[in-house]
Amino acid sequence: MSGEAGGAPDFVQAVVGYRAWHLEDDGTLRPWTFTALPWDPGANAAVCARDVRHAPPVADCMCGLYALTDPADRRLDFRADQAVGAIAAWGDLEVHRTGFRASHACVTALALPDGAGYEMREALRKAARRYDVPLVAPDELSAEALRHGAPLPEDVLPAAPPPAAWPGRRRDAQRFTRPVVPPVDASGFGAAARGIALDAHLWVETALGAVVVGVTSALAGDLGADPVVTLPEPGAALEAGDLVATVRAEGRGTFGIWAPVGGSVLAVNPRLADDPGLLARDPEGAGWLLRLAPRDWAGEAGAVTWGAAAGRHYAAMLERDATARGDAFADVRLERLRAMPPVRSAADVLALLRAERAAPRFADADAVHVELGGRIRDALAEDPALRERLARLGLTVRFALREPDAELVLPFGGDEVLQLSCTAEDAYRWFIGKLDPAGALRGGDLTSSADRVVTLRALALLKYLRIEPWEPARSWERPGA
Repeated sequence: MSGEAGGAPDFVQAVVGYRAWHLEDDGTLRPWTFTALPWDPGANAAVCARDVRHAPPVADCMCGLYALTDPADRRLDFRADQAVGAIAAWGDLEVHRTGFRASHACVTALALPDGAGYEMREALRKAARRYDVPLVAPDELSAEALRHGAPLPEDVLPAAPPPAAWPGRRRDAQRFTRPVVPPVDASGFGAAARGIALDAHLWVETALGAVVVGVTSALAGDLGADPVVTLPEPGAALEAGDLVATVRAEGRGTFGIWAPVGGSVLAVNPRLADDPGLLARDPEGAGWLLRLAPRDWAGEAGAVTWGAAAGRHYAAMLERDATARGDAFADVRLERLRAMPPVRSAADVLALLRAERAAPRFADADAVHVELGGRIRDALAEDPALRERLARLGLTVRFALREPDAELVLPFGGDEVLQLSCTAEDAYRWFIGKLDPAGALRGGDLTSSADRVVTLRALALLKYLRIEPWEPARSWERPGA
């Protein structure tokens, strides 16, 4: 590390670090963020892919050769498409709490995990030959790294910021607070963070200056073995909530992938083009979808649920939606979406809910015949004992409905006709057991062509004709989709 006017310290030897690369079948190591710039054997000099006018690394950019200071950092996980290794770095360094960005570096060792399959072992062996470095066990990586340099002294690592305070309630003139853990380290993503965009069914992870996005295991389980994936082009600009990709599953429909944060697409998973089934087999590992450079991370990261609680909240949401809506993934199933006006405040949400409640259940007479009449016919067809009981009426019951105007005729034998008049909504409430007919008669909401005695006798038998309640389909499309 070279000294600067600001008082940066000088080191007399290289600094060791640890990092991960995308591992190609021929042993090439590519950075996850800028895949067009693979690492070379020997010395590597950092270049900025965004601004060629400055020499990396600089404080107000994400450029530089990244590394972590702790070989046990959980971002260095061993998976099928990722190589983990050690580097020696020198020149200018931009230091964060858990790592650094360097102007120059070289690969010094690669780790061979015990559980690696044949293909990964072969690719790692090719990488070790290409970069002329040893292939060692994971627990030996640190020792091998220290043969080529020294770790960063702890006194040069920035201190963690103090935790934010949660506004508490005043009690006995005291203010009680609790710490709030920020979703990520906003300074270059120096701290690992993983969360879930709940409604989008996406996992989100910060990794070496970028945001990695993929589908959750729960959604992947609904995709089948051979999904069709459509991904954006690298460099595409996004706003949070934009439809950025689609996944079509045979017999299951098409699912939308909405960007959890705004920014630009740094890379898409190259393996999905040749093996889309990877998305279903390893959705939270090798089947990742996108790497994004966020535009307004501080303002948008709060839309993601972070930390250990994310999994619990997500499981509860899946159970709730599966029970209440019959489909835990309705929010991302494109076939079930329709347009919804954008909302800007709680008052707008309340107005939409009131308008939805005020909207008639049945749009027209055809809807009454299909939704209400069809269910009544099904109930009669499935229960011979019910038909026999209703035949005791010895008359034909005709429902003359309004809002919308429609007619339902139930012939139970005999030439005499009993006409009952009410709204279509009240008829629906009657058949699901939520309307008191005697009260409706007294209040005038239900009228009859017969006298009170005949009407009540008929209603006493008709109460056995029941249908299951249902709600009209009300799934929503995101604005602009």
